[in-house]
Amino acid sequence: MTLPVRKSLHDAVLQASKADTWEQATKEWSEVSLIFNGIGRSNCICGNAIKYGYELFNGVTGQRLFPIGSDCVRHFKKLNLDQQLEEEEKLLRKIESLTRKAQKKEIIKVNKTDFDERLLDWLWKKGVFKANRGNQFTPERDYELFLEIFRGGSWSKAEPKKKSRMEEVLEKYIKPFLLGKSDDNLYLVKLGKEKIDYEQDLRIRAEKERKKRDKIAKQYADNLVLAMGPAERAYQDYFGFTEALTKEERNWEKILFGKNRTERALKSKQYQNELAKDQKIANQDPIERKQKQIWLLNSYFNNIPNEKARFSRLLLEYRKTGHIPFSQKFLSEQVIDFFYKMKAFEFEITPEKVRDFLKECLEAEHLSSAQTVWIEGILTNCLKPFLERLVI
Repeated sequence: MTLPVRKSLHDAVLQASKADTWEQATKEWSEVSLIFNGIGRSNCICGNAIKYGYELFNGVTGQRLFPIGSDCVRHFKKLNLDQQLEEEEKLLRKIESLTRKAQKKEIIKVNKTDFDERLLDWLWKKGVFKANRGNQFTPERDYELFLEIFRGGSWSKAEPKKKSRMEEVLEKYIKPFLLGKSDDNLYLVKLGKEKIDYEQDLRIRAEKERKKRDKIAKQYADNLVLAMGPAERAYQDYFGFTEALTKEERNWEKILFGKNRTERALKSKQYQNELAKDQKIANQDPIERKQKQIWLLNSYFNNIPNEKARFSRLLLEYRKTGHIPFSQKFLSEQVIDFFYKMKAFEFEITPEKVRDFLKECLEAEHLSSAQTVWIEGILTNCLKPFLERLVI
């Protein structure tokens, strides 16, 4: 038996609606959402005490009604509102289960038993994920980290660093919120201190990193001078090879590593150029950068889908293993041309020669020790930074 609509609810709905009858007015209300979940109690607009409060939205007038209980929502007899209410009640059950675990000090894990994407979205909108030093003062990082579990990830298989971060967010922010013990004023005081300490730490680390890079650059230049002596002596003494270089290999050595001291010094500066390029890219907007990369890939591989698939295999293999395989399964002339056009070789002395060298070696049946070392150097110094910068 359906309970009669209370006069206070009836009047509140008509006052916020365009229609002047209950039957017509209820048709204007199209959306229901949870606004509080029992942490505090209140009264519905009908006057009854409620533990869980919802908000209704009128799509015609733009008016909202809150707080309103689930029983009053069902008086509207609209299928879409009932379906939304069912979804909200699923969310409530998740919240209640999580709150009980927090109260009993039980273990909470980021899995589909304790969480789901809807619950995480609700916590995000409630401001539970907060800026702090652990997320570089960007709370979205923590929110996205939790969402990873529901996008093919797993709590048990998560990297130790990520798992530790999620456990910290659970203890410091999610559990206190569920228990009604979060203190925003105390948080803001701590946040100010954290930012001061973080900025000071960044300055110290930046100075250490600068000194480290200067030392590496100097060692890199010294090693190149050592390695770029006469070909046979360099590759026998420095790399430990026993065979002598052929005439063709000797020519490639000059192309790849420089013919004289000036070119070798130029080569040694490429590391610094790579660092500068990394800094420039880091300052770009991530969304704009991703869109540009997608456009570039689609434009180049538009008419050669097989090569796009080959490049995708290469990118996937690198992200899985951290290694760039030099084989026709992952590389081809078109893919090498793509790297060249994307200026992956731009910091080499002669980029076009590097491209040609890779193509020749890709077709060769046998590679010498020297060629293998040179290829590995190109893959590490040119292709690896390029793949590392891809965010797609």
